Amino acid sequence: MLAAARSRLHYGWVVFVLSLGNMTVEGGTKNSESVYFHALRDAFGRSATYTSAVFSTAGLIGALSAPLLGILLDRWGARVLFPLAGATILFAWWASSYATDLWQMFIFYGIFAGIGHTAISSFSMTATLAPWFPQTRGRMLGLADSGNPIGQAIFAPLAGYLTGQVGWRWAYRIFGLIFAVLIALPNVLLQRRAPEPDDPSHDSRDLSSHSHDPSRHSRESGNPEPSTHPTTPEETAHSRPRRQQAPALSTSVRDPTMWLLVLTRITGSVGVQLIRVHLVSFFVLAGYTAQQAANTMGAVGLVSLFARPLVGLATDRWGRESVYTVGMSIAAASVLFVLYFGDGTSFWPLAIYVLFAGVTDGISGLIVGAKAADLFPAESLGTVMGFVEMGRGSAIFLGPIIGGIMFDLQGDYIQAFILSSALTFGSVCAMWVADFTGRRRQPAG
Repeated sequence: MLAAARSRLHYGWVVFVLSLGNMTVEGGTKNSESVYFHALRDAFGRSATYTSAVFSTAGLIGALSAPLLGILLDRWGARVLFPLAGATILFAWWASSYATDLWQMFIFYGIFAGIGHTAISSFSMTATLAPWFPQTRGRMLGLADSGNPIGQAIFAPLAGYLTGQVGWRWAYRIFGLIFAVLIALPNVLLQRRAPEPDDPSHDSRDLSSHSHDPSRHSRESGNPEPSTHPTTPEETAHSRPRRQQAPALSTSVRDPTMWLLVLTRITGSVGVQLIRVHLVSFFVLAGYTAQQAANTMGAVGLVSLFARPLVGLATDRWGRESVYTVGMSIAAASVLFVLYFGDGTSFWPLAIYVLFAGVTDGISGLIVGAKAADLFPAESLGTVMGFVEMGRGSAIFLGPIIGGIMFDLQGDYIQAFILSSALTFGSVCAMWVADFTGRRRQPAG
């Protein structure tokens, strides 16, 4: 009975759990940065622009390294790349905790942590998980991406608590250890590549735990499932398809659809990153406490935990572009709402912000990733998503610096929030154009 149950196991669910854990680390990292920004600015006594540049550097390094990491993901596989990322994160966070001047954070956190976290971010999750669920990739990516708000709900308040109780240095050491353990051990033990699309065992409903040996299922059952192209028994037994070589890098670089997805990602992400690192400082400036701000961010993650799978399901049913348009519009509205109604004493503006921001949190990466998986083959998806992640990394670099400059010049975040909304609109337009060009060209691969 146990053997029969195991033979029915869809190993894609194991990869899903690993992806969920990786995204929990990603969410815990990115969504606790505003807590650490506030602590580092006070500890080193530097300006908002200079302090936010630490996190911007991590984004720049992520942008520069993402295409290479995508190529390595296609060649080495996640079982090799992700544990290396965990070791890099451990080194980066511990080294950062011993910094005696802020410039050292640019090296340890900006460079090393930037590479480590980029390697296990949403682009690599999309590339490793989407091929396992070709019929339901939107909802599965949405479920896995719920790890991001899980990380936000857990680690943003924890960062605020640890920073207040033991200081930011010990908080960094604790976070580094937790993140490394969550990434390295599970992925080195359980991570696996998806089988080929034309492999008889490649079925979104029943991928056995032996899917790395597709002939085993047909030998044991005596009745192999038909592939999409009719084959003779001899072809099935003796002509198993080999893993295709990923298309040449130049092919992806010349594809305008890929660059439109990059543009969609960078404009949407700049709109988010423009204010994300500064949110705690904004709430404090409005009269709320730093812990209230951290708890608000945690609550956003809690709402997003339930919203992201529903968003993924909605994209499967009503289309990526339509859901993206509605979601990003709500995200822009949440920013403007807290800007004009947050007064430092009333908690109802925070509650409305939690609802709006929670429903739309992280949908840019989720929907753009699902769209890329629709348009490009699995053999090159890591490379394509690496370039798309370059857009996100560029946004992480540009957004906090622009927001810091605006604050230093104006003393508030009004213009930064308005610019964030304008960039969100530009991202929606780019997504629709990407869909148009993608449908006009021949399918890749």
